Amino acid sequence: MMHDSADHSGCKNGENITACFGQYRYTAEEYQAIQNALRQKLGPEYISTRQAGGGQKVCYIEGHRVISLANELFGYNGWSHSISQQNVDFVDLINGKFYVGVSAFVKVQLKDGSFHEDVGYGVSEGQKSKALSLEKARKEAVTDGLKRALKSFGNALGNCILNKQYLMAINKIPKQPPPDLDPAEMKRSDGEPLVERVRYSSLVQADQWSRAGSEMGRPPLQQPPPQAEQESTDLHPYQQESAIKHDPSRTANAADVSLHSDPKQQRKLKQQQMQQKFREQMLAKKMQEGQQLNVELTAPPGDRRTNSGQGRLSISGSGNARINHSTPVSSQVRPREDEYLADA
Repeated sequence: MMHDSADHSGCKNGENITACFGQYRYTAEEYQAIQNALRQKLGPEYISTRQAGGGQKVCYIEGHRVISLANELFGYNGWSHSISQQNVDFVDLINGKFYVGVSAFVKVQLKDGSFHEDVGYGVSEGQKSKALSLEKARKEAVTDGLKRALKSFGNALGNCILNKQYLMAINKIPKQPPPDLDPAEMKRSDGEPLVERVRYSSLVQADQWSRAGSEMGRPPLQQPPPQAEQESTDLHPYQQESAIKHDPSRTANAADVSLHSDPKQQRKLKQQQMQQKFREQMLAKKMQEGQQLNVELTAPPGDRRTNSGQGRLSISGSGNARINHSTPVSSQVRPREDEYLADA
């Protein structure tokens, strides 16, 4: 059972979970089982009676019994209740005693989003303390509203009590004696070793998945591949980024891992790969042009005759070299490095 004054129809704080409360879908088998259970009428063991005005007896269900029935039918985490509104209708002081009346609107919602809402009323009469009178009236109003909202789901949660024929028949059926209390089934000490061990194991596993997902650019609660997890733990995060940029093999591995990452990481990695490829092409082109220029300037006198795309070098065999260029030598400026290394 969950209790919160806020609406449970959506995820809170952007949590990445499978289904938010109020958006879970019952399976056909689960829905049919709950529906059949809600159609059953309560036995006399669940009905209590009290004296009302005029000497009449009133049948009702105690609050703790209704909560136990709801936990059995819907599951402890399958339903929630919230107080929509609570009003103090009156507070009267008569002869030194307080008389208080409070109304409360209570909403009960299941994990699939279906809900019922009803009003409850609480009264406190004849107490000398104003605070205790308000406390009793407020609690009674919430309990009454909770029971009235739950009975709207079916007979098994108290709706059958409104049927007068049912009440006449149920009073003729003898109640079974309550089962004896077994000390072995009672909670006698603090701590639940089994629950604590299971909860700790679940937290450790979720923390490992979250850390691995953050390192590999993957959303939390998603288990990374074993190979990627091992590589991510070998290097510091800064060294991992540097290695991916300069090592082609790690770049390929990063591309494979990014298939399961979000689109933003994929675009970033693709842009880095394109920039690295562009730098390598420009560097290779620059080295090739430098080698050609060195060959032209260091060639022997008898062989220094070459034609290039921008100039013509001609040398006579008499030893007096005459160099003819289509463009002046002073205008041939070596291209700057930053022109080729600019990022796209």
